[in-house]
Amino acid sequence: MDRFDVTYRIQSDSPLALVADKICNDQTTGTFTKIPEVSTQLFSHFGANIVRIDEVFDPAIKQYQGIIIISFPVDLSGYDLSAIFTIACGGVSSIKQIKALTIEDIEFSTEFITHFKGPKFGIEGTYQKLGIKSGPVIGGILKPNIGITPSDSAQLVDQLIEADIDFIKDDEKLQSPPYSHVKERIDSIMPIVDQWQQKAGKKVIYAFNICHSDIGEIERNHDYLMSKGGDAAVINVNQIGICGLDTINKFSGVILHAHTNGLGFNERSDWGICFHVWQKIWRLLGIDHLQINGIDGKYWQDNDAVIEAYQSCISPLGKLAKTLPVFCSGQWGGQVPETYRRTNQATELMYLGGGGIHGHPMGPQGGVKAIRQAWDACFANQTLDSYALTHKELAQALAFFSNNQK
Repeated sequence: MDRFDVTYRIQSDSPLALVADKICNDQTTGTFTKIPEVSTQLFSHFGANIVRIDEVFDPAIKQYQGIIIISFPVDLSGYDLSAIFTIACGGVSSIKQIKALTIEDIEFSTEFITHFKGPKFGIEGTYQKLGIKSGPVIGGILKPNIGITPSDSAQLVDQLIEADIDFIKDDEKLQSPPYSHVKERIDSIMPIVDQWQQKAGKKVIYAFNICHSDIGEIERNHDYLMSKGGDAAVINVNQIGICGLDTINKFSGVILHAHTNGLGFNERSDWGICFHVWQKIWRLLGIDHLQINGIDGKYWQDNDAVIEAYQSCISPLGKLAKTLPVFCSGQWGGQVPETYRRTNQATELMYLGGGGIHGHPMGPQGGVKAIRQAWDACFANQTLDSYALTHKELAQALAFFSNNQK
């Protein structure tokens, strides 16, 4: 029988063995009291099993803490991720004895993973579309992220492509406000992308934010993007949810670039679901690019957490295509050497800048060039300071951003 194993980190007034028993009972065949109709045969088929308990008792707070791993039969849910989350994460969060709870992992079998198509493009498909054989994908976010008109967006895109960028995206907050519907941005930006490809042979991918609360509107936005020759879409995965992403992947013919805004509600608390779990779900459901934040970034994660997210993202998931990890959030050229070092000199990644590009003293073109020069310095085994002596864009980035980091 196929099964999935869930790892819970729990804090409780009760011994974890009692908590584990309650999870097994409540989330499968039982309730708060014994039901006579639940036969031994029914429980043996649909019941959950305790795989492991690692427990310590903290006398200072008089609570038990540790790890519980529970194995659930797939027959409880079928290969339906929403049903699995209901079983693994739903009622568990309401158990009275539990004082803190994080879901740290869900292990799926090889058989389970074969029921999902995963990314349609991933790393290999993205590099093929861009015509890149090696090296990082250099990406940029349009800034200002809101309040910018489609025509102004197109002018920025023109500058970024001229600076030799590979990938550009809408901000996660820019969906289809009255001043800039996504279809209007497509109409303004795609001709610029096409002109550059015809003029200079430079292939650039632009990811448009097609999100909406109406899945039908998302599909219409997607179809319009496809009709105009678009290659990628921004998907706000926490707002779209499991059902939405599963539906999108069924009709999508473009690269799906995931933004994870809202993930902090899970990770900055003693209650929630870890990134390691979510990245598996998003990859199963077809995400091609996954933002993981960045080294010395502007958000709350420390560098170790960013690298843990990177390692999680590149970990094999059956035979599914590899999702492209995206380093982002407050990134400019200065963080490139540590990114290169901490990833063991990996280059199959996207390095995505927003303010680090548009805030450069020489403008967006200077920002893109400075980031490329930082990567070139690493490839040449030179320090940024030494490389900057002959590269003015990098020199100005070092002088400006080093004094403006928060």
